[in-house]
Amino acid sequence: MSAAPLTGIVLGGGRSRRLGANQSKLLTHIGGKLVLARVADTLKQICSELVLVVRPDQDDDIPDLGIALNMHVVTDTTPHEGPLAAIHAGLAASTTPLCFVIAGDHPFVSRNLVQAMAATSLADGPESPTAVIPRTNGVIHPLHAIYPPTTWLPFLTHALSEGETSPRRAIEKATAADYPPVTLFTDEELERTDPRRISLLDIDTTEDLNLARKISEARKFTPRHHSPG
Repeated sequence: MSAAPLTGIVLGGGRSRRLGANQSKLLTHIGGKLVLARVADTLKQICSELVLVVRPDQDDDIPDLGIALNMHVVTDTTPHEGPLAAIHAGLAASTTPLCFVIAGDHPFVSRNLVQAMAATSLADGPESPTAVIPRTNGVIHPLHAIYPPTTWLPFLTHALSEGETSPRRAIEKATAADYPPVTLFTDEELERTDPRRISLLDIDTTEDLNLARKISEARKFTPRHHSPG
């Protein structure tokens, strides 16, 4: 477990436009398991609570699946919508000093990586936790990151009130202002905990889905011991 209790916040309100109107990313199967169930089952091993954030008008099976997975289901912070409002809603529903926010379409989320990021957040002591955002190949990943609600809830409340909708822009503003504090989890640090970067793999396209299924099959059929024949 991480040094402080951790809430897992899963964003489940995306519309999966690039996979086709009738296919939700979180309700697709990889390795014989629904993607949302894969994410939840991994996070349950390291988080004291799980929150699933959905759209107010969401009419697919994701909210019901979240309930079945024993997740606390909440909706985007109205009147706002989108990932920034979803992060805000998740942080508002949490009861722990740290939250791990992840888009629900990351089928291979890594326990080791999440725990390492949580430890980095607390490196200067539990009284001054920082957000921890992975950055790989120069790109930050705000939907696979640690946020301390105490500082980020008021910051995001203000950002939403000013019409901000992009988590990436909000983080860039925080970094420029040096508040709330942000720590970037670099390629070198990722190399130690998730060298293949598969925790950061999300399913945006059919090609991504096919790749994820290939990874799952390779894991399933890789033998522990090689034998003749």
